[in-house]
Amino acid sequence: MELVLRAATSVDCEAVCALYDQLVHVHAQALPHFFRLLEGPAHSREWFTEILANEEAALFVAAQQEILIGMVYGYVHTTPALPMVVPRRFVHIEDLIVSEPARRQGVGHLLIERVQQWADEQGVKEIELDVWEFPISALAFYEQLGYQTIRRHMSRQWP
Repeated sequence: MELVLRAATSVDCEAVCALYDQLVHVHAQALPHFFRLLEGPAHSREWFTEILANEEAALFVAAQQEILIGMVYGYVHTTPALPMVVPRRFVHIEDLIVSEPARRQGVGHLLIERVQQWADEQGVKEIELDVWEFPISALAFYEQLGYQTIRRHMSRQWP
């Protein structure tokens, strides 16, 4: 089946939210003290519309036979003007989701390549992302693409 990568459009809102539902489910199972299952969509139509209208954001989708099987959302980030921070402009990948049946078929790689191409078009030569410590396959995926851990966000709970 032919895979089509394209920029998301307003008609993709429902399908993108369905992909987010899959992401929420995985996160809620792994970290129920951080994430909860939702009764409605993970994002509103307003959120979706704002992303599509933002010239410094990109939402690309992967489709097979017009069914969305993956998406990547990234935006240009500029570091704050603080004396101790080197001024930088980079793309931050907020979310990468590939539907469970479509994983390990190169869809994630293609979506990452597409957002990297978009970053080049924005004059940006660096991409950052955050990834949870689960599932291990996600960490391995990003490491295989050359991403390196540069910071850890740590948490501790007590009774």
